[in-house]
Amino acid sequence: MTQLDVESIDKKYNVRPFVEATPSKSKVDVIELDAIDLSLFKEGPGHLKQRQELAAKLEKSLSTYGFFSLINHGIDTEEFEHLRSVAQSLLELPEEVKRQYLAGALTSDSEDRSISLGGERGAGFKPRGYWSMKNGVTDSIEHYNFRDLQQAQLFDKNRPYPEIARAHLPEVAHYFRYLHQTILRKITILCDIIFELPEGFLWENYFKVIDGDLYNSGSGFGRFMLYHAMKKEDEVKVDKNWLRGHSDGTGFTFITSQPILSLQIRDYYSGDWKYVGHTPNGLIVNIGDAMEFISGGYFKSSIHRVVTPPEDQKQFKRLVLIYFCNPKQPAVLDPEPLNSPKLKRLGFDKPKEWEKIVFAQWDDEKGRLFGKKAVNDTNNDEPNLVLLYGRLHERWHQAESNFSLDEARKRFNVITI
Repeated sequence: MTQLDVESIDKKYNVRPFVEATPSKSKVDVIELDAIDLSLFKEGPGHLKQRQELAAKLEKSLSTYGFFSLINHGIDTEEFEHLRSVAQSLLELPEEVKRQYLAGALTSDSEDRSISLGGERGAGFKPRGYWSMKNGVTDSIEHYNFRDLQQAQLFDKNRPYPEIARAHLPEVAHYFRYLHQTILRKITILCDIIFELPEGFLWENYFKVIDGDLYNSGSGFGRFMLYHAMKKEDEVKVDKNWLRGHSDGTGFTFITSQPILSLQIRDYYSGDWKYVGHTPNGLIVNIGDAMEFISGGYFKSSIHRVVTPPEDQKQFKRLVLIYFCNPKQPAVLDPEPLNSPKLKRLGFDKPKEWEKIVFAQWDDEKGRLFGKKAVNDTNNDEPNLVLLYGRLHERWHQAESNFSLDEARKRFNVITI
């Protein structure tokens, strides 16, 4: 596609700068995540001490909150701004156009999972109202997912993309491939140091990209996600939650930092909700279930949510670019294949109740649950707990020393699949 063609398409779809929110003046407690400065990451034996220092800082974050921020990562402001502009226009397409490119059904409860990955993980649009929340309310979020970003087939001319998405596919691919193949690789090396493994172990055995082999390749999917304001009466019914508390099923999740005060992390130790502050031009990264299981529970796939913004930011849109990064499909989700001296020394091994599973199994089952009415329609913050392969689908009580599956069954409605 020529530059002239792209310019014509951009004019047709009114591609323009996305207007970020101004900082809020509200007085709320904001947690300042540990910032990992990737410019300090240097390859080679001569820079081992620097990598070890970065790994020590990262370990503190991953073993407690499960969140950290990335700065000086190599992505410039102009690239973020350009992709936000494209995302804005893509998500402004008329509804009749979006319906031609749906990722699945119109609601999570109506999905036929035998033919679709669904709106959560499938390629295309997830419409507003897809997810059930509580008290009969549905979500006001829409997003567009890009699948197979690390594979050459992303550019297959027979793949269905809206015109504005296809026109900017090269930039979309560049961004998400840089996240996976450059930034993620460095993060996994720091994790190798934490686990006292040879550098490159996690990358080679879990996340390395193999073109043309979807099953044995590390992968991920990208998302342009837009939060629309909810009706006031609906906000009251869901306690001002725009996106309920949850953990990700991924290995790692990369989120563009933005200034609207709405992302909250549930404190691992106290259970209190804390706002995440904004890091200009930064990335917010969190651990997903896959890495929690691979580490035997040492890394924490923490619960997080999105709530109504402060009054002085409600007129702005919350638009985020997200990359859900996954290990290869046959990766075993427990610590035994790691054979980590560090985890053994700390006593993090495979709990007896865990069935031996691979990522493909967890991804498939967990991916079905998020918007289900039977899971989400409760009278408090927490969803009903679901037991999958001997593991709770979300761990809201990790810090309670006496919390077990037996205890969970006594205190909560645990759904077994």
